[in-house]
Amino acid sequence: MFDHELTLEGQRLEKLSEWLDPGTARYFDQIGVGPGWRVLEVGAGAGSVARMLSERVGPSGSVLATDLDLKFLDALDLPNVNVQKHDILNDPLPEDSFDLVHTRLVLMHLPAREEALKRMVAAAKPGGWIFIEDIEFLTWINVTPSEPMTRVKAALEKLFELAGADPTLGRKLPMLMEGAGVTDVSLEGRVAWGHRWDNPGLQMFKLQLIELREFLANTGAVTGEDIDAAIAAIDDPAWVGMPPMIVAAYGRKPA
Repeated sequence: MFDHELTLEGQRLEKLSEWLDPGTARYFDQIGVGPGWRVLEVGAGAGSVARMLSERVGPSGSVLATDLDLKFLDALDLPNVNVQKHDILNDPLPEDSFDLVHTRLVLMHLPAREEALKRMVAAAKPGGWIFIEDIEFLTWINVTPSEPMTRVKAALEKLFELAGADPTLGRKLPMLMEGAGVTDVSLEGRVAWGHRWDNPGLQMFKLQLIELREFLANTGAVTGEDIDAAIAAIDDPAWVGMPPMIVAAYGRKPA
């Protein structure tokens, strides 16, 4: 749904990284990602997580950063990072090879997400880690009432549905992981919440509404005026909204 050819997509991905990278880093700490690890990053986007992993694994480790479109990964020129165009559902991966396989906000967009996860698990070493981060709309609410924002949410949910995406995947990650054979699964949801304009999550959301404006209006669930009013609410310090939750689920491939 977020095509790399969209005019604002590079900026949106940068703000998404600012919003979510600190939380992702904390889970890397808990897992113990360190020097010498071999890591697979599926759906590398603009490359911020791959850079983070590059620093952690050091010169004795390696990072394979994959994506369908490498447009925003051109600058990812690091000696221990290999950037590869790759379709997780159709292209082969080495099996039993990685100490960690990580993906963020990818599975929600794939109707065949169970198959994608099974391929990721197959790529991990026996005893290796699988770490999935994905979205859960359950916590997305208007603290300050806003009917336009409520309609925008409904339109986004409909757009996700039409695209075969699942904005409630976060709550399903335990069953998804266990169904793929992952053991000792730990889960935690985080809401990176801030209602002032300098919050990168809100900046990302504004860019998202602007670049998806036509698609949202075509769902019939929202008007252009509603979208403008929602953007105005984002810019208004008096409006407060709680964003979607990001659920982190990580566990191990059986040894």
